[in-house]
Amino acid sequence: SPDGLTWTAIFGTDTLQYLPPALTATTYYRILARAPSCSAVISDPVTITVQAAVIPGVISEHQTICSGWDPDAFTETTPASGTGTLGYQWQSSLTDCSGGFLDIGTATGATYDPPSGLTQTTYYRRITTSTVNSVICTAASNCLTVTVNDVTPGVIADNRTICSGGDPDAFTGTTGF
Repeated sequence: SPDGLTWTAIFGTDTLQYLPPALTATTYYRILARAPSCSAVISDPVTITVQAAVIPGVISEHQTICSGWDPDAFTETTPASGTGTLGYQWQSSLTDCSGGFLDIGTATGATYDPPSGLTQTTYYRRITTSTVNSVICTAASNCLTVTVNDVTPGVIADNRTICSGGDPDAFTGTTGF
């Protein structure tokens, strides 16, 4: 039953076990038992409550920073939603947006301010959980990238000594840039 009031028989289910199909809406089940020459007896219904899908929300945009700088805090541009109590866990990956994500310790708020001093391009996402009746459903947000622009100054070739008023030769770089 979709409402606990209107019931439909499930044909081909004449045992005491029944494995329901995947459900997308709350559904009620009961057993109708009948012995030869007796009236039907109906069990109390059981309810299979289906949580609405967890919507992970959208987190702020990609960033490019210089090596060692402080990325801006990540915020929601579209809030997360779910039918239960929402929780969050931020994750990062040094690989790419498709894998290798690890939880970031205590980063469990709706927003996250990554630490300063980032020296490697890092990928971030937020896992949103929705808990109803101790059942936890999860969904991952979009992935954002903090690209680290690793500029090295290089080395200028050769110290020089010139006469006062003299014109030094052009400087050239020997490594880096």
